[in-house]
Amino acid sequence: MLDEELRRSVKPLYKLPARILSERGVTGDALTWVSLGIGALCLVTTALGLNTAALVLWLLNRLFDGIDGEVARLRKEASDLGAFVDIVADFFMYGGLLLALAIQHPDARLALVVLFFAYYLNGTVFLTLSGILERLKKERLTERGLHFRRSLTEGFETIVAGVLFLVFPDHVSPIAWVFAGMVFVSSAQRLWDGWRILRQS
Repeated sequence: MLDEELRRSVKPLYKLPARILSERGVTGDALTWVSLGIGALCLVTTALGLNTAALVLWLLNRLFDGIDGEVARLRKEASDLGAFVDIVADFFMYGGLLLALAIQHPDARLALVVLFFAYYLNGTVFLTLSGILERLKKERLTERGLHFRRSLTEGFETIVAGVLFLVFPDHVSPIAWVFAGMVFVSSAQRLWDGWRILRQS
């Protein structure tokens, strides 16, 4: 819901580190893989119940995920492969965190499975619509590598949900139920968006 506004406001803050990394020969793809490695450690520490370490790693993972695209653009190396790896890494983290939380919190597994299903549905609608819009050569609304249509839950809200899961481990189940409802709303928004756009095409 707030991704584009936050990207515009935060962009000046990570432009300097992105430029420094770019000038030192660091590529956007390399940062994506570093982010993925940090993310894997985050999932392990989450599963082990080391929530403070997991929280730091989660935020670092999301930070690198934001910087890699800027570095690629500065180096004029933005590519379809980079966009592909980046979205796969995002889905790895989103689903992986739920799996790690389910290991740590057996009592919250039903809520986490429902949230996982909401992610699955929303991701399916998002990726299918994005691919069709690309084939139809529709104008992109963002500078990102895929067609992103606005919805209630986007990257920022997912980051916040991850933080809440790790900061409030005694409330994983209610957080998951609430966020699952929000993600289902996002799926409905994107379904309606796709229906409206494709009927006109």
